This record gives sequence, structure tokens and C-alpha cells, in this order.
Amino acid sequence: MKHIKPYRIFESASPNFPTTREEVIEVCEKYDIRKYTINDDLSIDVNGNVFLNIQDLKYLPLIFNYVSGYFSCNRNMLVSLEGSPQTVNGNFDCGYNELKTLEGSPQTVSGNFSCYGNELVSLEGGLQTVGGYFDCSLNKLKDLEHFPEVGDGIIIVENKVNLLVYTFIENADSFMIEDFNDYEIVRNRDTVMLDRLQTFIKDNNLEMPDLEKIKKHYKIIE
Repeated sequence: MKHIKPYRIFESASPNFPTTREEVIEVCEKYDIRKYTINDDLSIDVNGNVFLNIQDLKYLPLIFNYVSGYFSCNRNMLVSLEGSPQTVNGNFDCGYNELKTLEGSPQTVSGNFSCYGNELVSLEGGLQTVGGYFDCSLNKLKDLEHFPEVGDGIIIVENKVNLLVYTFIENADSFMIEDFNDYEIVRNRDTVMLDRLQTFIKDNNLEMPDLEKIKKHYKIIE
């Protein structure tokens, strides 16, 4: 009968990644991670999805390198993203944890990136490129800096779907989320009131964003 060392790897007050291939295999079995390849540095590449939701994790249990599908570790107690895959071809979701920094997060996410419901005060140290939307709502952000490069996606800040926030970052020296929200430009998370948007732009001496790009994600009411 195979002997598994009880909890030596899995329960730790600090990151305690496996140090042998056998330990990597044990962790993968525990969290039902399949179709993986163990690299020379004991990180793993996963051909598929990784779901580590609701596992009472304070730290990730493995060092991931590449995940071809989704990577989700939401609703844990994570205080660090160390061990996150560098590249995720699907969505990455680390929502509802206790993160104060995005350091250690993937550098490239082809799908959506969600870090809502944490304790982030800044996005510094986070990922560089996201293909879909970037959701950093329900945090404690004190600035609107260090957003990743977003392809055709949108930025969600403080429960408002704000492609417009991201559009204006480079044009505004000090752009406050509250100012944007006060104009009630976005309704029901998917509708833009064009007259309110135009008033906001005029009042803040900003340039009108590309409406065709906005139409990919919103209904525009004139």
C-alpha cells in the first residue's frame, strides 16, 4: 500500500512547494489535477483546467508554469499568488481571498482576469497582458495605475464596468472613480448613456473614446 506523508506538504504557514517529483504527484492527486507534465524545476504544465476553489488555502500548493485552460483559486484565504502559472490560455480567477498584492500573478492571461473581493490597495506587480476583461472590483484601491494591457476587453472597477476608465487613464493626471460614477454613465453593467458620457468628457476636458469599440461590450443609449 502506498504510503502518503500526511499533510506535510499540504498544510503550512508559508509557501512549502514540493521538493520531489513524488511529492508533486501527491499534490496533483489531492487536488484532482490531471493531464500535467512535471518540468525539471518541479513546476507543472497543465493541459486543461485547474480548480482550487474553496480549499482553505493560504498559499498555492504547487508551482504552476503553464495552464492551457482555466485557473481558478477563488474563495480561499490566499495571501500570496506565488506559484501561479506564468501563462494561462483561459481565465484566471483569484477572487475572494486575502490578497494585498498581485505579485506572483501570471504575466499573460488570454481570457479574463478576476481579482475582485480582495484587500488590494494597488495593482503594482500584477500581470502585464490580459485578453478579456480585468475585474479588480471590491478592493481598496487608492489609485488607478498599473493596469495591465487589455486587448479588446474591459476594466471593471468598484462594480462599474469601466472600459472608459482605462481609456482615460493616459489623458487624466488624476482620475477618480467616484467622479465617473457620479455621472451614472453605465447602467445595469451593460448600457452606456451617451449624453452623460458626452457631458462627462466635456466637463473633464477629455477625448471621446472609440464608440465602435465600446459597442462590442455595451448597448449605447443616445
